[in-house]
Amino acid sequence: MAQPPAKNPELLDTALKSLHDLLTALNVRSEPLDELAAVEGFADLYTTLLEVRNAIMATAAGDLQYQIAMRGYVPGAIKGMQASLRHLTWQTKAIASGDYSQRTDFMGEFSDAFNTMVLQLDETMRNLHLKEQDLRKMAQTDPLTGANNRGYFMELLHTEIKRCQRYSHTFSVLMLDLDNFKSINDTRGHAAGDEALRTMIRVFQSSGLRQSDFWGRIGGEEFAVTLPETTLHAAAEAAERIRANLVKTAVSYDNDKFFFTASIGVSQYKAGDALETLLQRADQAMYEAKQTGRNRVCLAP
Repeated sequence: MAQPPAKNPELLDTALKSLHDLLTALNVRSEPLDELAAVEGFADLYTTLLEVRNAIMATAAGDLQYQIAMRGYVPGAIKGMQASLRHLTWQTKAIASGDYSQRTDFMGEFSDAFNTMVLQLDETMRNLHLKEQDLRKMAQTDPLTGANNRGYFMELLHTEIKRCQRYSHTFSVLMLDLDNFKSINDTRGHAAGDEALRTMIRVFQSSGLRQSDFWGRIGGEEFAVTLPETTLHAAAEAAERIRANLVKTAVSYDNDKFFFTASIGVSQYKAGDALETLLQRADQAMYEAKQTGRNRVCLAP
């Protein structure tokens, strides 16, 4: 007499082989063999394992949006893993955009490695930012005096001209040259001359200039100051404060003190001015101050 299908050894072997293939084979059937329908509970078990297999393969391939329809402990665990990986993906994108505050605490040993990596990235980026700031400052700063160098001063002045052209404002520029600077170098040495240049910067800083005002060392013993939203008359008053402050400021060098003066030319921006023409007028006024006795302020027409 034939055995019932559910207890047929050959049929059970076929069922076991089908389940084994779900776990090990490259290609499997999307539905169980028709003859295995007689094995009690096999169809549900096959469908569940197939769903678990598909979810694992999708996750392994990077598809974290695969929807698991089945319920149960194992499908639930896979759903949790997918959710964790989706959140980790979001955190990684946040880190890529510069958010180094991201931390994980739901993936055990991986979380420790992830958090360590983020901390190291954060420190590396902060160090790079500081180095970038240092390099930018070096590129913009006169190394002797700490003032803006010629290139950066001209860049700022060009920006100020564009601003005035756009908003119909005005501003003024001072050109300043130290008087008899060569004699300081010749009689006291170049180190004393360097200290005189640094003293000039301290005079700028103590002469009531505003935060919006900026200055730079243009070359040698020549400096320039830009006074935004300042008329020629107001700029002349600022120049006179600088000149008078300089006269009474001693240069301390090599256990000695000495004084020096400067000649200053003042020019106000006029509509249509190019950077060169504005500075040229201030420069001509400065030379007029030199030629008429030094230690004075002259205004460009």
